Amino acid sequence: MRNQRSKLKMSSPTLRERDRYVYFKIISEEKINYSDLEAAIWNTLLDFYGEAGMGKMSVWLVKNLWDQGDQSGVIRCNNKSVPQMIAGLGLISRLGEDRIVIKILKVSGTIRGLGNADNAG
Repeated sequence: MRNQRSKLKMSSPTLRERDRYVYFKIISEEKINYSDLEAAIWNTLLDFYGEAGMGKMSVWLVKNLWDQGDQSGVIRCNNKSVPQMIAGLGLISRLGEDRIVIKILKVSGTIRGLGNADNAG
């Protein structure tokens, strides 16, 4: 007699998405608020790539890695969409009345790999 609960099959490691972490810094005249930045990133990426494109990119802004003092943060996406993510961040030039530039400091496969990113850029 077969077990009623069938096991879920795991995806092959070659088919699984691999995460990439994009470490960035905001350059602006005024300090940027996290919630304003989050809204600007989501709105810009949604306008440019649409919901289907955003779904394929697996975008996630890592809130606990936002540094208000340094104005730096980390965005997670999958390994196939790193160029699209960088291009999308480059489209953001204003946040309210403030002009901003988003500088990409480092891209890594792990958060730990971002460790010395300030020296990389």
